[in-house]
Amino acid sequence: MIFHGYRIDDYRNVLVWSPHYHSESFIEGGFDVCRDCVHAREDCADCSAFKGREVRGYAKDGILVKVHPERKTVFGTAHYLLNHATIRVGIKRFQSVTWFGLCGYRCFGSDEPRVENHCPVCEDEMVKSVYVGKRRIVKDIGSAEYVPWFVDDEFDECGEPNYVEVIGGRGLG
Repeated sequence: MIFHGYRIDDYRNVLVWSPHYHSESFIEGGFDVCRDCVHAREDCADCSAFKGREVRGYAKDGILVKVHPERKTVFGTAHYLLNHATIRVGIKRFQSVTWFGLCGYRCFGSDEPRVENHCPVCEDEMVKSVYVGKRRIVKDIGSAEYVPWFVDDEFDECGEPNYVEVIGGRGLG
């Protein structure tokens, strides 16, 4: 749905504040049956096509649905609607487009992505850890002492761990 705040007053030929929404959506069952229909609006109440559903819906909720003439492209329709949408300047996070129905914000949820990293040597799940041992590990790729693949002992000569798992974001465990 796209917010439009103004309409043209045809009598005075000026813009007047008249908040309303336009929506670009697909109609279940299509609109082709109603597009070329020659019946009066009152005759549509018993029809199972879109106009019949619209007349019955309007009696319930007062929302009027107007279908514009067929356009050649979906992009062209979106361009037309967004080209004259109302944008409120100075308000943080004002959105000119609102998603609703099956595309609504609450319809799309996801679980936290699970990233599984396994050690290429032992196949155990890797955990974030920090080196606390005494050995100097060269990380600079340009250094002559750099070794791209090395295996380090889990414990030093005193039996203390060389690597400690990081708990949280900052501290050591």
